[in-house]
Amino acid sequence: MRIQTQIALLLLPLFAVAQDEFVINNGTDIRINPGCQVIFAEGGIQNASGELSNAGEVVVEGNIINSGTLSGGATSGIFRVLNDVENNGLMQPGQSLFELYGDAQFLRGSQQLDFYDLTLTGSGIKYMQKDISTAGTLDLTDRELRAASHTVYHTNTSAATVLAIHNEGFISADAGGGLSRMTNSSQDYFFPVGSTVNNFKIRPVTIAPQSGNNTYKVRYVPGPTPNATQRGAELYYVNPIFYHQVEATEGFSSGALTVFYEESEDGLFETLAHLESDFWRENAGTEEGPLLGSGPELTSYKTISWDFSSPEIALAAYSTELFVPNVFSPNEDGHNDVFKPRGTEPFDYELRIYDRWGNLVFTSDEIDKGWDGTFRGKAMNSAVFVYYVLSGDQVIDKGNVTLLR
Repeated sequence: MRIQTQIALLLLPLFAVAQDEFVINNGTDIRINPGCQVIFAEGGIQNASGELSNAGEVVVEGNIINSGTLSGGATSGIFRVLNDVENNGLMQPGQSLFELYGDAQFLRGSQQLDFYDLTLTGSGIKYMQKDISTAGTLDLTDRELRAASHTVYHTNTSAATVLAIHNEGFISADAGGGLSRMTNSSQDYFFPVGSTVNNFKIRPVTIAPQSGNNTYKVRYVPGPTPNATQRGAELYYVNPIFYHQVEATEGFSSGALTVFYEESEDGLFETLAHLESDFWRENAGTEEGPLLGSGPELTSYKTISWDFSSPEIALAAYSTELFVPNVFSPNEDGHNDVFKPRGTEPFDYELRIYDRWGNLVFTSDEIDKGWDGTFRGKAMNSAVFVYYVLSGDQVIDKGNVTLLR
């Protein structure tokens, strides 16, 4: 169907056109007023030139290809799109809602795609092949928005305008991409980022600026973490599995930076660290942060005043101070009955104890769970045993311990 004359849909409650083909606009101004619904059943819209202005509701079961002007109403307008959106012209969203309700859908074109409210529903990933912007609300629901090397620019400075279902909706990005948010208050601004690369993880970040107008860009990076084994003396371990890139692209205000993670899946951490001259250093002033959601509940660490001088941020653990006794007497007198190291638990802690013939007689992955001098339920005689303390399959301490009866 080719539309070449001016069309103003003013009163019709339902106007259904185009089945199995594009509606091609070659220069006409098409205006859909409030209260009017237009359904392109199994077809799409190719706005080759002219303006398609929608203040009502447009349901497109094909693609929208815009090479002219695609606009929304000043205070209304709904676009529901089953397939792809391509912009080679100008998008003036007004205060309209774009809902992508299909399966795998692509946002593409030669020009940036500009939305007011953008909501992702349906059953598939939404793929960005071009930068996009959202000026109202960005609601990911339970979908992945795959930014690749592109950027989602969210320009609404209200903190509560980026939404996602906990541990389901997220933005994934490669190098150069990510979620950019403009801020103008000291509230927590939410960045729901994650990835399906290597292991599926959603690990959000929040930023609470201390003052002024700022813009921050965040990306979850699914590892390997660069130079993870190169760290200052204050750090024992830097998470090699994932890290975040956090940048202040506009503004100079420091802010509270919080990184969320799942302890049961990711491990035990004690602080945040940043990459500085190829070495990881602790973020000074890091403390335990808030909890987030449930099923799973995410824990966090928070640097209360971060200056964003380094974009690479990773979870880390402090250097471990271990004291390992060399003798114990499991005689049930309440004194020195159990052999166990004492100190800060290393990441991925494991204790192994062998007899003089090399037989493994005890192992534990909890620093508070020590050896009571028994093997297979029977008390062992006085003897000298060899112990190893490991972390991540690396031996960090070894020696002899004497069992006395």
